[in-house]
Amino acid sequence: MERREFIALIGMAAAAMPSRASAEPTRPPDSISGRLVGTWSFASSVNTRKDGSTFDRWGTDPRGIFMFDRGGNYAQIIVGSESKVFGAKTFCAFGTYSVDDAKKLLITRIVSCSAPKLAGTTQNRDIMLLTADEFKYSNPVTSLGAVAEVLWKRLT
Repeated sequence: MERREFIALIGMAAAAMPSRASAEPTRPPDSISGRLVGTWSFASSVNTRKDGSTFDRWGTDPRGIFMFDRGGNYAQIIVGSESKVFGAKTFCAFGTYSVDDAKKLLITRIVSCSAPKLAGTTQNRDIMLLTADEFKYSNPVTSLGAVAEVLWKRLT
């Protein structure tokens, strides 16, 4: 994927996020949802198969961004390494999110996605780590049948 296509995807995701600045709820800064608000950069993804072996589905030098606003909207883009035959592996989604603080669970409701069958679905991610600089979650059931541990680094 070329840089201009990636920038266009980010712009489309940001434009798709509704503007509700005046109606945004207050998210306590010490809550998980309050600490999650901001922009995160993709750092790594370790996928574990049922037999215990691991792999990186995104290849070498993947890039990505995950944005959460105070109004409960999110946009996510991950672009993996290029394939000479099929191009870059890309995942893009946007929708709404909430957090179950007691269970440390991120709940995303996908409005639209690069994988059309996921539009309208709800996905749960176990929050493993959330500091001022790092956000790590576990996806217990990936499309490849593995468990993914995904790490993001804070940009803003």
